[in-house]
Amino acid sequence: MKKSESLNKEKDQKLIRRRSKNEKEGRNFICTICKKSYLSYPALYTHHKNKHESNKNLGRGRGRPKKEQNENIIEKNRYNPINITFFAKEERTGKTSLSEINNCIESAFYEIYLDDYKSRNESRNMKHYNNPEEHPFLDKYKKDSHNIYKNVIDMKAVIDTVFIDYLNKMSNFCNPEYFVQLIKFVTLFREHINIINKSNKDNKEYTEINDAENIPNYCNSFINQFLYPKGNNNGFSFTKEDSIDLIQNICYWMFDNNFTSSKIFLKK
Repeated sequence: MKKSESLNKEKDQKLIRRRSKNEKEGRNFICTICKKSYLSYPALYTHHKNKHESNKNLGRGRGRPKKEQNENIIEKNRYNPINITFFAKEERTGKTSLSEINNCIESAFYEIYLDDYKSRNESRNMKHYNNPEEHPFLDKYKKDSHNIYKNVIDMKAVIDTVFIDYLNKMSNFCNPEYFVQLIKFVTLFREHINIINKSNKDNKEYTEINDAENIPNYCNSFINQFLYPKGNNNGFSFTKEDSIDLIQNICYWMFDNNFTSSKIFLKK
C-alpha cells in the first residue's frame, strides 16, 4: 500500500470514529431538565423532543409504547372530553335545531322515568314523574328559548340555569340522537345532586336555589354510587368510560365559564 493511501485511510477512520458516551470532553450542550450533556445542539434537540416533550404531551414513561396503547392515546386526544372536540366523533357530531330540542327532551324523559323505571330508578331513590311538565328541570328547559348565543352573565346563576345553558350551547355541536343522551346524563346528574342534598326551601330542590360552585364535588359519587352502584353495570345505557368523559366535559365547561372555581382531575 502506498504511503499516501495509508495516510488517507487513517484520516478517514478518524473522521468517522464515533465518540463514546463516557467521553466528557466537548459535551457543551446541557439539557436543562435532566442535565444530560451532548456534543451538538441537534443531539440535544432530539433528546429534548423525544424524552421530554413526548412525555409531557402523552403522559407516558420511558421507552416506546405499544402500538395499541399509542393508538388509544391518539384517539383520546382527538376527541378530548375537556373541550369541544369531544363532540367531533362521528356518532356525536352534528347539530340539534331549535325545533328538535323539545322532542329530545321528551325522549330523554321517557328513557329515564318510564322505560324500565322500577328496575333502575326506585333503587336510587329517584322521584317519579308522569310527564316532562311535572319535572321541575325538564319543564323549565322546555319553556326556555334555547338561545345558543345567550350568555349567562351572572356567574352565581342557579345550577338548573347553568345546566340549561350548557345543553343549549352543546346542541350546536351534537346530533339529535346524541343530544337525547346528553339531556339524560345532565338530568340524572341533577337527580343525584338533589338526592344527596335532600333539604329544600319553599319546596325547591337544591339545584333550583344554589349556584354551581360545588358541582365537581359530586362527580365521583355520581359515577360510582348512582350510575353504577355496587359494581352494577346498568348505567342508563351509558358505559362507564362514556360517563367519565361526559362528566369531565360538563365540569370543564363550567370551570371555563367561571361557574365553578374547581377543576377536576382523573387519578392515574
